[in-house]
Amino acid sequence: MTTPAQTLVTCAIAYPFIYVLPIFDSALRKRMTTKLEILEICDAMHIDVGSVLRLLHYANALSENGGESLCRAIIIEYGFAMPLLQETLVDPYGGGCYRVDFLWRLADGRVIVLEFDGAAKYADPQMTRGRGVERVVFEERRREDALRRAGVTTIIRVNYSEVVQGLDLVRKLQDAGIPRITQRAW
Repeated sequence: MTTPAQTLVTCAIAYPFIYVLPIFDSALRKRMTTKLEILEICDAMHIDVGSVLRLLHYANALSENGGESLCRAIIIEYGFAMPLLQETLVDPYGGGCYRVDFLWRLADGRVIVLEFDGAAKYADPQMTRGRGVERVVFEERRREDALRRAGVTTIIRVNYSEVVQGLDLVRKLQDAGIPRITQRAW
């Protein structure tokens, strides 16, 4: 049996970044370990731990689920500018507060939001709270209207299959004008 920190280090060394970032995010979000504990394990190793250090750099406990983490891993791998996570926007007219998964505030004044939609949002009774699919979709449209009133200029929606496929997400980011800060790291 290994500690969560040791398991993360082992996974970081053995598997690609995009598959391990969700595990790092989840472990940090659930407070199973800390970045310091992971670094202490790396300090005792006599191998290249660059992959672990890269994951520590990008790991973020604000990522609420594996799909969001995988989405962010693709954003990183393809060199797009880093978004803010779980930002709250206020509708100046309706007064409601809305938290978004990913947010970019671009130099030209545009505000772009990326929302990861898991299938559970429309099917899981705990998430729908007894509402039908039509009602959930209607409320999403009202939420998008409120986000636009709060200054959002573009809303990108992606689902799990688009994120796993990768290139659909990349195309949507490019079409929205998300800047690239580096070329793909491969």
